[in-house]
Amino acid sequence: MLKSVRHFVGYHRIILSGMVGILLYVFAKPTVWTIIAGCPIILIGEGIRIWSSGYITKNQMLVQDGPYAFIRHPLYLGTFVIGLGFAIMGAKISLIVLYLIAFTIIYFSTIAEEEESLRHRFGHEFSEYAQQVPLFVPLPAAAMSGQTKFQWQRVMGHREYKTWLAIGIFLILMFFKSYYVS
Repeated sequence: MLKSVRHFVGYHRIILSGMVGILLYVFAKPTVWTIIAGCPIILIGEGIRIWSSGYITKNQMLVQDGPYAFIRHPLYLGTFVIGLGFAIMGAKISLIVLYLIAFTIIYFSTIAEEEESLRHRFGHEFSEYAQQVPLFVPLPAAAMSGQTKFQWQRVMGHREYKTWLAIGIFLILMFFKSYYVS
């Protein structure tokens, strides 16, 4: 992908993701059962995001503990799982396919940008980490250094409550659509 396009997509990932969410909602045909099926998946995704947010110290140090011992971008894995849960709620295979394509374009552009930044900021330390820890599919077992501990202050400092709010609003909209629109 052209670097300028990758940079644009990575920089505007939140807006682009919101646009994909709107598309999913517009074409969704949720039922009570698809909502029930999607909720545990969303909770797992948000659990991954909370766990990740409790460890990350953005731009201060290269965190290699907690979920970062298993995968280099656990926040994005959590985002992926949340989005997949909502796509499942939409009750259409085409929406799941749309979501998978959109996520791949948006977040792998973002990951490429972040990896470049991390290489620049942390140099050899990041290169070694990248050789040992997979990009997006977690390792089944990994060793943690124990240097970084989970802290709820970090979760709140990274404003994860905004994700909770967005999930809540989208769930309400899906319930509304399942009862009054479909």
